[in-house]
Amino acid sequence: MKKIVSMRSLAVRVGFSMLVLATLAGCNPAEKSSVSAQGASSVAAVQTTAAVEVSLVDKQATAETRSLFAFMQAQRKHSIMFGHQHDTTQGLTITTTDGTQSDTFNAVGDFAAVYGWDTLSIVSPKLEGDVVEQVKKAYARGGIITISSHFDNPITDKQKGEWPVGTSWDKTPAVVASLPDGEFNAVYNGYLDELAEWAHNLKDENGVLIPVIFRILHENTGSWFWWGEEQSTPEQYKKLYQYTVAYLRDTKGVRNFLYAYSPNNFWEVTEANYEERYPGDAWVDMLGFDTYGPVENNADWFKNVVDNAALVARMAEARGKIPVISEIGIRAPDIEAGKYDNQWYRKLISALKADPDARNISFLLTWRNAPEGVPGPDGKNVPHYWVPANREENIQNGTLEDFREFYRDDFTAFNRDISNVYSIETTAK
Repeated sequence: MKKIVSMRSLAVRVGFSMLVLATLAGCNPAEKSSVSAQGASSVAAVQTTAAVEVSLVDKQATAETRSLFAFMQAQRKHSIMFGHQHDTTQGLTITTTDGTQSDTFNAVGDFAAVYGWDTLSIVSPKLEGDVVEQVKKAYARGGIITISSHFDNPITDKQKGEWPVGTSWDKTPAVVASLPDGEFNAVYNGYLDELAEWAHNLKDENGVLIPVIFRILHENTGSWFWWGEEQSTPEQYKKLYQYTVAYLRDTKGVRNFLYAYSPNNFWEVTEANYEERYPGDAWVDMLGFDTYGPVENNADWFKNVVDNAALVARMAEARGKIPVISEIGIRAPDIEAGKYDNQWYRKLISALKADPDARNISFLLTWRNAPEGVPGPDGKNVPHYWVPANREENIQNGTLEDFREFYRDDFTAFNRDISNVYSIETTAK
């Protein structure tokens, strides 16, 4: 494939790395923004001058996990990383799902900086397929791994019936039943046991544990999951989130997780609304939100995205956390109807950059590119993808060029735009 701005200026990339390191070391970024003859030795010198103090939910987190947090705290002042669910394991233009190809790469010549997967690839029966080797390849590239959770409903887990019976979309309330002394606590623990075992065995070629951002029971302010707003009170949800962290961290000894909280976007964008179901600073490393909006007449939605991003950025800054947009895209059923906005990506990055708070989010993540689509109302498969692919349809409708312009923007970061993610020296606070 002919490369489309396949390699941004080396000076920009090295300069960004030096900006991050300078920020971490407490230097004036302006002093490190240009590349000089000192080169790599200057970077190494900055890195060794002082360890960065970080305060995480897990005080015993691995060095690489602490480094990831420190990197993101500095990086978010200089760029917004692009993330994609199933970047290398699902796609419209790839010929293998072994972790070496992606629609993102085929579109712009680089992989996403943040690779998203789910517990549906970890907890039995692993409906989305095992992804351990693909995670390892992403990590070897210096990419960042995030895992969302679609745990089956503990109450209806083994029941038989038409979808969504037994799945995370089975709206039978199950939060109280999953807590200690709950009738189905053992079932919920079983999910966490499998996740913990996966985390303990997720190691690189040198036997080092791979850090993971774990996004717990997301979109909890909606009511389409068994842990949703209509299925639990705020206090019940908080207890289950806290229990999940404590079980993984304290009972199972998982040391390579950062913990993320991600409700839906709020139309009344206030800290009080965000905090209603927020588990508390002691239990959260990252503050995020999920948001999907319309294709047409979407100016109000884009403004709401910025308002929510600005809110989590301010809250994260005050609490020493990382702000992110944990999911974003065109909503269903617009995406399944094949509707598109060939300015969508440009609108998004322009709006975020223009706001002094919203521009400080660390990453935004779009959902998967399902190769076969999903079943439509008449039983035939319909489109289900969020990254425009390098194919005739997306060339003709202008969405591929839109995504390429997003890639070319100096404020977006893809896999090759990030470095030193896991090697920053830190101390735990």
